[in-house]
Amino acid sequence: MNALGMIEVYGFTTALYAADIMVKAANVDLIAFDRNRPGSADVPAPLVMIVKVEGSASDVKAAVEAGKEYAEDKGRYIISHIIAHPDTDAEKMAYLCDINRDKYNKKMPKSMKNVSSYGIVFSGALGILEVEGYVCAVEALDTMLKAANVRLVHKEERLGGRLVTLIVTGEISAVRASIEAGSANAGKYNRVYGKEVIARPHRELLKFFDLESINN
Repeated sequence: MNALGMIEVYGFTTALYAADIMVKAANVDLIAFDRNRPGSADVPAPLVMIVKVEGSASDVKAAVEAGKEYAEDKGRYIISHIIAHPDTDAEKMAYLCDINRDKYNKKMPKSMKNVSSYGIVFSGALGILEVEGYVCAVEALDTMLKAANVRLVHKEERLGGRLVTLIVTGEISAVRASIEAGSANAGKYNRVYGKEVIARPHRELLKFFDLESINN
C-alpha cells in the first residue's frame, strides 16, 4: 500500500456519494467502507461511516479533499486523515469492510485487498435513499418501484442508527423519479436521512455491489 486516505461522515448515503466523488477526482482505489457505531437498532447513535482509499500521496490528498468538500457541503463531515506509509497492521485494518454486497444481504469479503474493479461495465444510474425505520423503508420502496422502471439492487439495515438504505438502478430519469417518489413518501413521516442519484457511478464503487444483481 502506498498512502491511505480516510474520511469519516454521517450516513451511508453520504459515504457512497463521497466515495464516488473521491475515485473520480484522483487515481485512487476505493478499498473499504466501515462503520464505528453499534449496529443495534436500540442504540440512539447516529450512523458514522468511514470511506478508505489508497494511492499515491498526491492522489490520495486530492481524493480526500474532494470527498471532504462534498460532505462539508452536506453538513455530514466529521474528520479525515492521510497516512503516507501505513504500518503493516494498519494496512490490514484498512482493508476491512463492513457492508453487505446485495439486496439479499450477501456479505462482502472480510478483506477487500484482492478485489479489483477491472472489467466492470455498467451504463445505468444508482439511486440511494436512506430512511429511518424498516416499515418506512418498505413503504418507500414500494412507492419507488411503482413510480418508475427501476430495480432494487442493494439494501442495508444493519449498519446502525435505525437507518435502512435502499439502492435502485435504471436509466437516469427513472432513477431520479423513483428517488423523489420514495423521498416524498418517507418525508410524510419526517424519516428521510439521505438521498442521492449517481448518474455514472465509477467502477471502483460498483465493485462493492453484486454486479450480477445489477446487470440482470
